[in-house]
Amino acid sequence: MPDGECTLTACLKPLLRSMGVFGLYFNRRLQSSSGGSPSEKSWCKWNGWVIHAVFAVVLLWLNVARVFSIFTSDDRFGQILLNKMINVVWMFQCTVSQTSFYAASHLGKLQDAFMKIKLSDDCVKYIRRIAVVYTVVAWSIITLASAFFAYGVFFTNGSMDYMLAPIQTHVTTSNLLIPRIVLYFVCFYLVSAHVFPQAMTFLLAMMFTHQFKAVEKQLERCLKSQDGLVQDSEIESIRQQHQEIAMTVSNIDDCLMFSNASAFCCQLSNLIILLYLLIFYHSFYQDPMIIGAYAFWMFLLSLGLTFTATGGITLNHYVSA
Repeated sequence: MPDGECTLTACLKPLLRSMGVFGLYFNRRLQSSSGGSPSEKSWCKWNGWVIHAVFAVVLLWLNVARVFSIFTSDDRFGQILLNKMINVVWMFQCTVSQTSFYAASHLGKLQDAFMKIKLSDDCVKYIRRIAVVYTVVAWSIITLASAFFAYGVFFTNGSMDYMLAPIQTHVTTSNLLIPRIVLYFVCFYLVSAHVFPQAMTFLLAMMFTHQFKAVEKQLERCLKSQDGLVQDSEIESIRQQHQEIAMTVSNIDDCLMFSNASAFCCQLSNLIILLYLLIFYHSFYQDPMIIGAYAFWMFLLSLGLTFTATGGITLNHYVSA
């Protein structure tokens, strides 16, 4: 099929398949028996991907309920309490993002928006290229974050055992291997729920920016080729293209606004707390791996906050232009 007829779902296949591994994306629409486009009423109730997505959402919300037991009456303001706050806020952010993408997939809103987006040949090539790049970067970040978590959970003589709450905070036990393995497994899901939603959101923002720029260039070509005298029909056609893109942006935002809002607010909060920790409690950190982990999370939070803010500001500029 020609590039111009490619759907957005096909262009985003590497990223969507990676998200599907963690229950962040699935398609409930069934293909019509004639091999055509999916029917409006043809929905599958349950399949392996849907069950996996439900499992991931339930797991992360149970983890949020559990993690609030991390606080005790003996807590005092300091390094440990601030680390607990960072973990609680981060886990809540990841769970909201996971839930937002699950709801968008379950209701079919994300898939509907993808099917309605019209792509030019140039846009198809652009999206395919950045989808591969974003997927590789996302997996690299997840791998590195998982390595830091593995070191912190298993090789720091219990310095992260407070994350096993209520174990070790309200219930003491000597056999911590299994709880630590479960914690690491949950953290692996949390990291994916932190990275992939932001990668997808920023990719969509860049795609819409590319489309808006193409419309602007089309208008400029018309103005230059006709000495500024553009027919009303051409102006109306360009205006309709701009309006269609803006409406698609609005539909996507309706699907993912809670994910975007939680990403901005929670990352900003954690960045402030982390900066406070590194400024006033840096003497507590002597292990090079722990120092590297804090530097990595500082970079990751700053990057995520920058992507969220940049994508929102850029789209708002082009939509309102």
